[in-house]
Amino acid sequence: MFEEPFRWMEAISTRHSYVREKLQKGQPVIAVPYKEGAMILGFAPQPGKIFEVYDRIAMGGLGHPADVERLRMSLLDMAHLEGFNRSAQDVTIVRMLQ
Repeated sequence: MFEEPFRWMEAISTRHSYVREKLQKGQPVIAVPYKEGAMILGFAPQPGKIFEVYDRIAMGGLGHPADVERLRMSLLDMAHLEGFNRSAQDVTIVRMLQ
């Protein structure tokens, strides 16, 4: 019974170091807006994790591919629902993150 807090703290520490290690290996994604659209660049040699979510919304992800895909699908569902209930012009990243 007395070992439980120690094991819990050890598990949190292990998870924290695992996440930190994975984030250190991550590559940046840069987005540059211009009049006709936006240019999104990733600097990783492996296949990128840059996805179009909606007409004018894109995302870059870092992490396990299944987690990134789940997040992308959730955002895509939210964007489609917002576009259906209002209009496609009302779908913005600010509205989706509220």
